[in-house]
Amino acid sequence: MCVKYLITLVLILSVAFFSFFHTPCTNICSGATPSSSIVNNVYSSVVLITHKKIKTSAWDALRFTAFVAGQVAGTGSFGVGSYTPVHTDKSIGTGFQTKWGVVTNSHVIKNRSKAVLTTFHKSNYRIKKLNTITRKEKYVPLSGAKMMQATTKEATAYDWGDMGIDLALIDVKIPGAFVLPLAKEVKEGEKVFTLGHPKARKFTPAIGSINRIYRRGGIKYMELFIKNAPGSSGSPILNMRGEVVGILWGGYKDLEAAEAVHVEELREILGLSINDMSRNKYLPALKSWRGAVYSTSHSRLFHRPDCNQLIISPDDLIEFPSKDNAVTNGGVACPECSP
Repeated sequence: MCVKYLITLVLILSVAFFSFFHTPCTNICSGATPSSSIVNNVYSSVVLITHKKIKTSAWDALRFTAFVAGQVAGTGSFGVGSYTPVHTDKSIGTGFQTKWGVVTNSHVIKNRSKAVLTTFHKSNYRIKKLNTITRKEKYVPLSGAKMMQATTKEATAYDWGDMGIDLALIDVKIPGAFVLPLAKEVKEGEKVFTLGHPKARKFTPAIGSINRIYRRGGIKYMELFIKNAPGSSGSPILNMRGEVVGILWGGYKDLEAAEAVHVEELREILGLSINDMSRNKYLPALKSWRGAVYSTSHSRLFHRPDCNQLIISPDDLIEFPSKDNAVTNGGVACPECSP
């Protein structure tokens, strides 16, 4: 009975707080950060992708109160993730709304025969049957995405994974979702932010920067210095104008770093113009390392011998004959030197 009254009291306090904090993103503006309206648009666009509906917890229902408390404490954050126990869903991914449909990673929808798209405001849209079309060429003619109902019998998803591009497009439009614009220009060193679901924490934001832009296997990528990347597959990477510059597909558990598919790959898929910039404006991808790699007893990362991140003492050096051997022994490649 006491718990019941306590929850009611907290909800009442939440309503009082809302009169001063109208959105979950009002205080993000300090220095070179996106405006509150831009961040609100992102919260409106990003969805949680799961194979079934996720149950909400008491903490999930009170996340606005937690956000306000964080602002009062001066944490400087522009949002707060709500915790969802990992066991509630075996596979969590992120997507975001464009006018052509919901964009995500190929590996997020792979082997999914159905899906549930959940918005920040807890609206759930269930796709009973997800028909995936594997693409053999980049461009696919698309018209406007089909508007979703609370339960949609069927939906089509286009998947470019077999072409080495970790992108997919679900041909749906979520009612009320903001359509994120795609950037036409991306610069190394510019600040970026994202919104995803790392470690099953729903709708968690992060700010970082683009370290470098490069090609690998003919596909354009970007390396990011950003927190909360692992587990946020499919999240949009946005510049401070609210334009999508990339789609996050992988992160490094031991470092605040991640890799994203460059937005030009998405623009080309959608048949949009791309900037024909000379390749010498981008740092080339490092050539694959074939020699011995090194690690320490304090880190799972392994490095090239000349990597400036390899800080060791003479008695703490662990040598592996090859990077394959290091991976077999549980090692993780250093994103700085890419052995």
